[in-house]
Amino acid sequence: MSNQRPDFRKKELALSATPYVYLPIDITVYTVEVTHREEIDGDLLQHAMDRTLQRMPYLADTFTEEHGAIYYAENPLPMTVAHTDKIRRVGGAETNYHLLDLTWDGNKTWFSMFHGFCDGQGLNAFLESVLYHYYCMKDGTEYDPNGIRTDKDRMTDAEIFEPCSKPYEVSPDFKMPERKEQPTPYHLPDIITNPSGDVLEYGFRLPSDAFMAFVKENGTSPSVMFSMLVGEAIMRLHPDADAPIVANIPVSVRRMLGCEETFKNCSSRLVLPVLGTPMDALPFAQRAAQLRSILKMQMNPDLYRTTYNYIGGMYRKRMGEATDYQEEIKKIPGFARVCHDTFYTDYIGSLRKTAYSERITDVRFLCQPAMGNTLHLNIIEHNGQFRITCLACNDITPITDALEQVLNDHGVPFERIPEQRFAMQRTNWRDGMGLNEVR
Repeated sequence: MSNQRPDFRKKELALSATPYVYLPIDITVYTVEVTHREEIDGDLLQHAMDRTLQRMPYLADTFTEEHGAIYYAENPLPMTVAHTDKIRRVGGAETNYHLLDLTWDGNKTWFSMFHGFCDGQGLNAFLESVLYHYYCMKDGTEYDPNGIRTDKDRMTDAEIFEPCSKPYEVSPDFKMPERKEQPTPYHLPDIITNPSGDVLEYGFRLPSDAFMAFVKENGTSPSVMFSMLVGEAIMRLHPDADAPIVANIPVSVRRMLGCEETFKNCSSRLVLPVLGTPMDALPFAQRAAQLRSILKMQMNPDLYRTTYNYIGGMYRKRMGEATDYQEEIKKIPGFARVCHDTFYTDYIGSLRKTAYSERITDVRFLCQPAMGNTLHLNIIEHNGQFRITCLACNDITPITDALEQVLNDHGVPFERIPEQRFAMQRTNWRDGMGLNEVR
């Protein structure tokens, strides 16, 4: 396999990739592991991916660099499904310089991405389309796609829209909230601050109907309720916590920006102080409703449009003026200043319901845990169950034991998943660009 990178024809600037492509090291690969009831047919899986790329050819793109700026680029090299139980280093020669990847072994498939190329919603578009075409061909039936992009319809320009490429209209009377100094959140002493090696995973399954009944009974939303339960677990373990317990909840802002179809990075975050504030004195249900109100207040479209006007302008200026890549990566990355708070809750939602959903028995999100003394949780709903996964690079059994006790106290039914571990790969997206010395 040659390490000589081909010349790829550049397209548009990869503006929304800016926080990821100017890091001095390569970040880890983000992967979704899907477990199927039956063994995988590798040939059918390749055909399913081919049909997906016919419908969404932009998913086969790569990156190229010119005068310090990073561009999306057409990649005509074949995108192949690999039969291996390993997550591959996406972006380099091993994956023909593609920034998405698909591998399989036995009854499992692994869908991987470089986060500079797209976000989780972009990866889900890839995953759901491949699985749709796979099961249609496997069963000889054209199932109802239920909103999944398939080769029965055509792509639109909206799917490749760059969220940071333009300014957004903001209501004339809107004013950004005054920035107030927030108290430093509580940091967990249980979490290793510089993670390395394998990632440990601790999980729970909650029946969707029972959990949603509990959520509605308390007049709130799933993300708020999950945050409250985790906050209680932390307080149970650390009753002497001397700072607010704060949840960091990433969200897609596509709807607020009017670019619902884009596969590119389009996200922000919500901050929720779940404990350690005057609201602690309220009864549980009232506090749940108050926290939901705080979350909804942060979902103001004008706020996100103003924010994207700022960061979009900053990214456009940076790439427009870039001349030397080595100099660019010496600058402090924007999100290095973001505090991930006490815990990070990635509430991913659910895959689209299809006729073959029950033949997919598990969905896991494998990623590097949040940096710092931060507990990382991934939450997804599938087949009538919520899966809560706590990730860390060291043993956090006391935290998950405390969460189990909290679930029992509230009468929320659950099943505890045995501890698992997985190894992370770093991306290889700079492979052959002459930029590898930055690692």
